Amino acid sequence: MCSDVDSRVEASIARAAEALFATQRPEGSWPNHRPTAVLGTAGAIVALRLADSARSRDLIERGTAWLVSAQNADGGWGGVPGAASQLVPTVVTASALRLVAPQPTEEPTRRALELLESLGGVEALADPGMVHMATTFLVLAGLRDMRGSRRIPLELLLLPRRIWRPRLSFRLAPMVAMAFIQARHSPPKGAGRLLHRLARPTALRLLREVERGENDRGGYGGDNWLAAVVCIGLCLAEAPQGMISDTVDYLRSNVAPDGSWHIMQGLDLIGGSYVARGLADAGYTEDPRLVRARQWLRGCQQDRAFPIYGAPPGGWGWEGPRGWPNFLDSANVLAALTPAGDAEPGAQLRRGLDWLMSRQDGRGSWGTFVPDTTLSNDGPCPATTAQCVEALLDGGLPRTDPRIVKALDWLPTGQRPDGTYEGLWYRGLTSATATALVAFARGGAGDAPAARRAREALLNAQLADGSWGPGETGTPGDDPSRGTVEETAWALRGLLAAGLPAEDERLRRAAEWIMSAQRDDGLWEASPVCLHIRRLAYYVDGLIGNGLALRALGAYRSALTARPVAEREAS
Repeated sequence: MCSDVDSRVEASIARAAEALFATQRPEGSWPNHRPTAVLGTAGAIVALRLADSARSRDLIERGTAWLVSAQNADGGWGGVPGAASQLVPTVVTASALRLVAPQPTEEPTRRALELLESLGGVEALADPGMVHMATTFLVLAGLRDMRGSRRIPLELLLLPRRIWRPRLSFRLAPMVAMAFIQARHSPPKGAGRLLHRLARPTALRLLREVERGENDRGGYGGDNWLAAVVCIGLCLAEAPQGMISDTVDYLRSNVAPDGSWHIMQGLDLIGGSYVARGLADAGYTEDPRLVRARQWLRGCQQDRAFPIYGAPPGGWGWEGPRGWPNFLDSANVLAALTPAGDAEPGAQLRRGLDWLMSRQDGRGSWGTFVPDTTLSNDGPCPATTAQCVEALLDGGLPRTDPRIVKALDWLPTGQRPDGTYEGLWYRGLTSATATALVAFARGGAGDAPAARRAREALLNAQLADGSWGPGETGTPGDDPSRGTVEETAWALRGLLAAGLPAEDERLRRAAEWIMSAQRDDGLWEASPVCLHIRRLAYYVDGLIGNGLALRALGAYRSALTARPVAEREAS
């Protein structure tokens, strides 16, 4: 039986690897076919309506038609077409349709607002920032009054960066935009009016600084949704026309042929790093095509500081050589580079590892953009912390290094009572729980109580068909009865790292499920496991899923072949 499994695993890996190499670009990267996004499209048509209505009329009309066609039967919208309805995309899209085409879209808007009411309205959102964002779009559409909303203190930006940086982090740009919109619809009074006026030049200067650090003019985070929000804020603040025109041109250049906008423009580096590590774990470390991929990843290392985050040069972002440097993507790229060992140029690798170590916060954890942040959507994050631990161990740090010890000491504090972990940037509980298991095992803490609880929680979450889904999160759109390739691959690798033998029936069924889900072209179907807005808007990334599947099957094959020859022949 096991010899048959061995051969099928080998064949599955070979098919996937060749399919991926067949799509590789000459410089070493992989094209990432991102789905078009509801939020990006809804935001873009509102921004163009306010900033460029005459020239962009055709784009607005096409975007409107696309949104109407993407509406779900219950009246709502998910993050991408076909995804389960979620509150934020539904609020924003209904507001956008009401603003740009009130009469032609009267019926779709009515159905969406009825769904919104049945879900408890925007007040049902747990994140105060998202409550304000959703309320703001309702105000723009004339569906709600801004009065009564808590005032956004733009004057916070007059304080030293060390004070506001950990509080705002990556929300700086939307915070400025929301403050501008709020001030237009509900002008501050008294001292608040004076403070807002004093802070306005600083806010515009900081937006320019963010934009100068981007890969493209007018882009903010490579995110069409965020660029649209900033554009709206700039319009209502009557900001310099050049700033508005840059965001308009950015949005116009990114529209898809069907009239929609992508979730983000530049995610090739994230998916490419997953694919590169998956191919390495599948046995292709010295393949010239993978050597070329690592060279491309090295070339995306940032050689400039990113002052808004207080980040020195040396990290990576999701867009390429510029953009928002972050800990998770940097750890993933380092994970893709380290398997090459001495064949990898030491200076760049060391620079990246040093950068990652410099971003560890005082708790011992890692978040995403800013160390020691107080913004819950930035950190600390168990999944990112675990991935940073593994990347540093791969890079040569010993288990006894104080930074590794401190991180592993922190991980139990982020554990939920049921033994699971939740990450910031991938949905549900499976990914973070599995990633934490790997960190515990690699760090020599595999028998710690927290590791044992995580292992049991992960085993208990396996579905009847051998797969894993998101876990019982209670989040609309998360189907705990349906497994995905991404989550099953995370779980399989985590349990293998935790010491479960390859012949364990539960792991065998997981590997079988992954292989059975492989398409005829050798690749796997992506699922909406990536978070655009935490718990509120998902997207898919096909490269991540294929990289994870390869890495899990590579680990499973290694575990199978590690058994004594006599034992394998007997089985």
